Amino acid sequence: MNWKLRLKSNGATPLYQQVEDAIRGAIDAGQLRDGERIPSVVELSKKLGINKLTVVKAFQKLEKAGLVRSEVGRGTFISIPDSEPSATIDNEPAPEVARSIRRLREGYARGLRELMMIERRPGTINLSGGVPNPDMVAEDLLERLCREVLAHNPRRLYEYAGPAGLPELREAISQRLAPANPVAPDEIILTNGSQQALSLAALAAREDGRAALCETPTYSAIPNLFMMYGETVQTVACETGTSALNLDQLSAASARRRVVLYVCPDFRNPTGETMTAGDRHELAQWTRRNDALIIVDEIFRDLRFEGDEPPSLYAMLPPGRRILVSSISKTFMTGLRSGFLAADRAIVNELLAFKRYVDLGGPSLTQAVSAAFLRSGYDTHLQKVRAAYRIGRDAAIGALEKYMPKGVSWSRPEGGFQLWVTMPPAISSIQLFLHAVEQGVSIVPGPAHDVDGRFVNCFRLGYGYCSPEELGTAIGRLAQIIERLAARGAEQGPPGGLGSIL
Repeated sequence: MNWKLRLKSNGATPLYQQVEDAIRGAIDAGQLRDGERIPSVVELSKKLGINKLTVVKAFQKLEKAGLVRSEVGRGTFISIPDSEPSATIDNEPAPEVARSIRRLREGYARGLRELMMIERRPGTINLSGGVPNPDMVAEDLLERLCREVLAHNPRRLYEYAGPAGLPELREAISQRLAPANPVAPDEIILTNGSQQALSLAALAAREDGRAALCETPTYSAIPNLFMMYGETVQTVACETGTSALNLDQLSAASARRRVVLYVCPDFRNPTGETMTAGDRHELAQWTRRNDALIIVDEIFRDLRFEGDEPPSLYAMLPPGRRILVSSISKTFMTGLRSGFLAADRAIVNELLAFKRYVDLGGPSLTQAVSAAFLRSGYDTHLQKVRAAYRIGRDAAIGALEKYMPKGVSWSRPEGGFQLWVTMPPAISSIQLFLHAVEQGVSIVPGPAHDVDGRFVNCFRLGYGYCSPEELGTAIGRLAQIIERLAARGAEQGPPGGLGSIL
């Protein structure tokens, strides 16, 4: 087939539809036969002079119609069905089913968000915090850093730093990541918090035609972010008591398709658990075998206060199939919005085009403050917060051991500022949350950490915001509520959460 298609950019018909229609027409005319390899996304976008995302969208429409198929490591091929195509292609639901799933998930998530916005009475003890306590920051630290930044050629901060960000901060991050992650400064993109870094990574995966997988339980904004780009998102459970992914479930979810997988291997939100070195090695081997792209979230890695640090998962993964996201804000102050993304140069070059259209570059002043912080003050601050979080962890576990009734268990993080509590199956963390708010305690129910509303009998307990005395008081109140709920056989709600009806 002659791939020099005449596309019209007059707005009457979307470009992706013109590409789709041209390939459909060539199939109908016999110019493209069953099993024939067609140009890749990159090749066709260059031939036609259009964005790769346009080609991806056309290929996805054709694949859902059963007219093309993608084979890992080989390419995309014409696939002419003998009869009507089935409702699903590989593991992807039909479009109307995918839309229904997203609507159900979005409605469930919206209900949980509204629930979490219930007004707290004055004096409520906050165990729901998933951010650092601002009281941990030394009184004059920000002022000192600003003075230092403005004393050295402040005019350099008057203009855009460019989509990659301020060179001095990329250099400081590169030095900080070594030797665990030998990342060059030009392999780093500075972002407005780690959430923007994740957004760029999700967009890149979407353009590459990858289906989205996400560990669970997890930070709810991750699967919601993928769904915002039109993904259906499949979740893969972490093994109980660890941060290891169930590789059998992972292989089943990724069968016959290219995937992007999000993982947070260090002090994962919400459980606080860490993936072992052995489990990281197995995941890296799985990635090599399956042409997967892995997004590694190391946002909590610097907060280790106990135990030996395992090797970085990012460093173990094959080049070209890994993206690291992290943040300075999570260990310092959230208002700084100082995140970053690291990847091999080919991926970084691809993402810089997206970043340029998103914001032209982040704020130079806060990036300069972050660079100054990494050069002077970061290690001292880390020592302070690590010590405080260890005290909080010990106080929380001590109170759990003292007050919680039989049948309740919890994780024991070696870093970070949150842990995961598991109650007997008949007890609902939603009910616990509602009763706890009345008693002046705030937690995060387990279903808020799963896109399908599972983990009903679990909840996240943050120990980074409160004093040891407050932790003891709050956990004592929670234990009393759990005992009352257990005694009267509290209703759990839909077994398994939203996932049981999908």
